Amino acid sequence: MKSVNQIIEQRLHRSVRAKVRSCTQPGVVWNIIEKEMSMFLADLLQEKLHEEQEVVLQRRPYQRGGDSRKRNGFKPLRIKGLFSSIILRRPVLRGKTPQSSIISLFRSFGKGFVMLLATRFWLRGTSTRAVAQEINQLTGTKLSSSDISVFTDKVLPEALSWLNRPIELDVAYLFLDAIYLPVRKKESTNDQALLAAIGMSSTGQRKVLGFLLGDKESSDTWSAFIKDLLARGLKRENLKMVISDDHKAIDSAVSSTLGIKHQLCVIHKMRNALCRVQGKQRKAFYADFKAIYWAETKADALRAIGRLEATWGRLYPKATQTACAKPEAFLRFMDEPKCLWTILRSTNLIERFNRELRRRLNVAGAMQSENELNKLTWSISVEQEKRWAKRSVANVKELKMVA
Repeated sequence: MKSVNQIIEQRLHRSVRAKVRSCTQPGVVWNIIEKEMSMFLADLLQEKLHEEQEVVLQRRPYQRGGDSRKRNGFKPLRIKGLFSSIILRRPVLRGKTPQSSIISLFRSFGKGFVMLLATRFWLRGTSTRAVAQEINQLTGTKLSSSDISVFTDKVLPEALSWLNRPIELDVAYLFLDAIYLPVRKKESTNDQALLAAIGMSSTGQRKVLGFLLGDKESSDTWSAFIKDLLARGLKRENLKMVISDDHKAIDSAVSSTLGIKHQLCVIHKMRNALCRVQGKQRKAFYADFKAIYWAETKADALRAIGRLEATWGRLYPKATQTACAKPEAFLRFMDEPKCLWTILRSTNLIERFNRELRRRLNVAGAMQSENELNKLTWSISVEQEKRWAKRSVANVKELKMVA
């Protein structure tokens, strides 16, 4: 049996633990931090306001000499802080009180901080409405979604400069692809094609080259896009290959404007073939398909085509025809350095980038203007290029020797 002292001590410990838990709840902790930070900033600003008044009057309180103007008490002043509103007692003078540089600086800093925060949130893939709600909750402001759009317009000159910059990379391999997104014009919203191009040098360096927003993927649209890339510095004589899916408009534009080898995506071919094969036999069909486009040499690939046709030609004629059609267009990657085959035989490089584009653009909803799209594509492209720069390309030494 426990003694009275033990029971009292046990209950006291329970009470203390309960108090500690209540004080360390997430909401309580944040309120404490918010209150303390606001009090700290208020005390600091209050002291600086007193010092500023002494500099203006050239004397301390109850001291004679200096400026003849007299102190006239205080006026309450509310300033939006980073955590909550800060209430100050601003010293005033009889007559006209000069404007406080400290208050102006703090207000401009607060506005700049909110603008920076809102812009970063939006560029990271948050809708303008959600950004406004989060900023208002954090800082006590009353921003609307249109205010966020105005803030983000500050990055537009930099975005346009980046999108129209000269192409300085010696592009050897050009990846082309497009995605469709809703764009609002006047009173209607229609899906439009966003054409994208990524360039890769012979040593594996990758850059986003540019975008073009068109009504659809036509040969004229793709030709205009490629001509724009050439005007910005893309060198036709340095290009070795264009990589894209099997799209007639792209093929026509590449032939008419560049006249170089066109590698079609093997992954698209594989999907088109496998969808025509029964589920139980897809694994075996895929193994024979892989023997073609993952072969060690082009001669091995051509022999694998014959084996696939002999094995599956009668059972799945359409799938076999799809898998074996136009081998010269799908095996051109084998004419390049072997260490690049994994990258060049498909459009995975640009499709992964387009998935990130789509993920961020879906959050924003329908694009209200082309400038809004320019800001987002610029932000996403810059972040992607940073990630590419951090990665070490496999067999870089071998690539440089080949180049």
